[in-house]
Amino acid sequence: MTSVFHACHSPLPYFPRKCQRSHPPRPSVSFPSSSFSRRCQSDARFMATSVKTAAWTTPDGSALQDGISEYFDKSSGFWEDIWGDHMHHGFYDPDSNVSGTDHIAAQIRMIEESLRFAGISEDPAKQPKRIVDVGCGLGASSRYLARKYGAECQGFTLGAVQAGRANVLAKAEGLADKVSFQVADALNQPFPDGQFDLVWSMESGEHMPDKAKFVNELARVAAPGGTIIIVTECRRDLGPSEKSLQPWEKKLLNRICNAFYLPEWCSTSDYVKLLQSLSLQDIKVADWSQHVAPFWPAVKRSILTWKGFISLLRSGLKTIKGALMIPLMIQGHQKGVIKYAIITCRKPE
Repeated sequence: MTSVFHACHSPLPYFPRKCQRSHPPRPSVSFPSSSFSRRCQSDARFMATSVKTAAWTTPDGSALQDGISEYFDKSSGFWEDIWGDHMHHGFYDPDSNVSGTDHIAAQIRMIEESLRFAGISEDPAKQPKRIVDVGCGLGASSRYLARKYGAECQGFTLGAVQAGRANVLAKAEGLADKVSFQVADALNQPFPDGQFDLVWSMESGEHMPDKAKFVNELARVAAPGGTIIIVTECRRDLGPSEKSLQPWEKKLLNRICNAFYLPEWCSTSDYVKLLQSLSLQDIKVADWSQHVAPFWPAVKRSILTWKGFISLLRSGLKTIKGALMIPLMIQGHQKGVIKYAIITCRKPE
């Protein structure tokens, strides 16, 4: 396992503003009767033939699964209204000015930096052609990767509303023949062994109650020689003399878990041990915490706008509860309790 810190300041070749303009229009802040929630529910029903439901695989996981599904189905409209369809952190220079940063560009940069860190080849003959997006949200990463590589992408999420909306956006971008989305469980993926050249998990690992089974499934569906990319928030690693986190750290993380439907946090080193146990190769990790530092303050600022405030109220109590935890996310990052990690590896040939 090699610890690598990576940063790149080159311009990004793929920027989706044109594609975003072609998206079906988002609801206005006046919220007519055709609100995002009703529109997405219709989208989900329309795409029902491509939406399959998989059972949660942990004995006590049904409540967690239902909570995750409902939370993201209700909050995705708010997020798309304010930030667009990429539902993940941006990658920033350490000295970025939150108010002056282009956050959409930073989110695209996160994708590019992750691909570069993992060593995905720029040689067209070696680029991935079959990709799975584990915990796809509104499918923005899948559509970006499909366009970048000309690849076929399959994404899945626990939320039927998210999956339906993701399929509608793919059709609007002219990618319905390349990209598809369904409802499925990351702990029991509906794919055969060895199917994907690139297994992409952008901020979905946080929600997995069984990290060992999660990592095992990522490895199972990866093709021989395929790359696995895990980008995730973790708790800090314990020191040599520590047996657990400090009580105040546990309390802070537990409050965040209750709001965002997260199981117990794990560390980057926990992930590395799991990958090593599966004999995966070329394991690399990096702490990108300083590169995502502007993200949560920026989210907080966006909520404090009139449009953000009204959209948040319309999204319901679960989303409001999550928004109230943003100061704790900021505190967790600032105090070093929460780390933002990238972990990549390769399945043996």
